[in-house]
Amino acid sequence: MRVAPYTVKTTDSRLAVRLAAMASLGAAIVHVAVVPTHWQQWAPSGVFFLSLALFQLVWARSALVHTTIPVLTAGVLVNAGALVLWAISRTAGAPFGPDAGHVELIAGADVCAMLLQMYVVMGAGWVWYRGLRGAPVPAFASAAIFVGAVGVVAMASTVGVASGLQHGDHHTGGHGQADDHHAEVPEAATTPPALRPAPTPAAEPLTSHEIHDHAH
Repeated sequence: MRVAPYTVKTTDSRLAVRLAAMASLGAAIVHVAVVPTHWQQWAPSGVFFLSLALFQLVWARSALVHTTIPVLTAGVLVNAGALVLWAISRTAGAPFGPDAGHVELIAGADVCAMLLQMYVVMGAGWVWYRGLRGAPVPAFASAAIFVGAVGVVAMASTVGVASGLQHGDHHTGGHGQADDHHAEVPEAATTPPALRPAPTPAAEPLTSHEIHDHAH
């Protein structure tokens, strides 16, 4: 059930574990950034993303320290489930919540988190499949790949966080602008012409003869 003691540090399996843990950390950072926005929209949605981020943080450490089959399986299942839920919400609409059935737009944070989670699934699945059969990797190549992966994850995390925060500000500001615009529109502008009352003709001033007749 345990992979780490039998997998030397110079194998491709061990390298895949490190990269998967790094990707899981990046995905967790992106999900933490979007928690406030989802919490404002619907509290259970905020709880979901916060729980997912915490799992990914814990899993990143567990995968490095305790590389066991249950840990790898949990990482694959949870991240694959999050990917499936994301795909459903962007194609058929959210399956539950106040926006159920409404297709959500794809933002930069979504794409970054999706790519990071996809690597978690592939990396953890690769280690789970190969296990003890990891092929040796030269130390220089392993270091170069790891440094490059750190740069990619850092860039994806930064873009994802910036996109998530910008999307949240736009969402909040958009509602405020819509409400202000709606409040400033006069009622007559929103009423169809056919339903508007006919204008009352202005009364013409009385002449001096008409005033004399009314007096008598």
